[in-house]
Amino acid sequence: MDTIASMRAFVAVAKTGSFSAAAQKLDLVPSVITKRVTQLERIVGTTLFHRSTRKVVLSADGEHHLERIIAVIAAHDQALTELRKGVRRLTGPIRIKVPTTLGFLRLNALVREFAELHPDIDMEVLLLDGPMNPAAEGIDIAITAFPASFDNVADEFLWPQRRSLFASRQYLSSYPRLDHPRQLEEHRCLVYQPTGPSWPFLSGNGVMTVTVHPRMSANDMSVLLEAAKTHLGIALLSNYVALPEIRSGSLVVPLPDFPIPDLLDQGDGTHRPLENAAGQCTAALHPQQRRGL
Repeated sequence: MDTIASMRAFVAVAKTGSFSAAAQKLDLVPSVITKRVTQLERIVGTTLFHRSTRKVVLSADGEHHLERIIAVIAAHDQALTELRKGVRRLTGPIRIKVPTTLGFLRLNALVREFAELHPDIDMEVLLLDGPMNPAAEGIDIAITAFPASFDNVADEFLWPQRRSLFASRQYLSSYPRLDHPRQLEEHRCLVYQPTGPSWPFLSGNGVMTVTVHPRMSANDMSVLLEAAKTHLGIALLSNYVALPEIRSGSLVVPLPDFPIPDLLDQGDGTHRPLENAAGQCTAALHPQQRRGL
């Protein structure tokens, strides 16, 4: 027998004070109400009513359980209502912070797709570089490449930020031979301001850091990418930014034997080839593969 139906019968009897009145209220015959209440008493292992020929009165256990059973019925009915509605539509405002270059190169299409899928969302997208406390700035979702944690903010690792050095062949042929990171002190370097002029490299002895002199600095990787393409120097950039130039041959990767550690290093010590790494970054952002940023 349906336990919820037995609970409804119990509540109806409790509220009307009789089995016949409860049967009338639920459009059932009294014998069905009696059977359902008896079944519920068997399930809970106690008497819920004191019965006599003249009246039906809740027992102490019946009074104790009444409000709880009413709440269970309400929760059951609410759950069914939500299931019948299907997936609820997202509504209201949302503020999303993304790195500038990543926003331009990878997230524009995804943001538009999200807006089309959820027409009742009012979305504000902020293109900002550097760490920011989402809770303090009223940001709902912040995508960042910087390993900073804040109170009252839930962090979810998305994908490693693969990075490399990039330069044009013309630049490399015009300046001193580059075989070791220490030789970068003799070169023109293009510095991404949020990460600064201290460039790390993986070597046989662990991580080594070289502080370079900025020939140019900018807070946007696209600016540095264009500078590298026009032979102004060597840039340390995220792989996804320069992947098309690597494929076309307009840029190359100097010092391949001294890879750059991931910006968000998960401690595995691995370094992946350029094309595989950039592909991983793109896939990790897709909403069908990653939920809720």
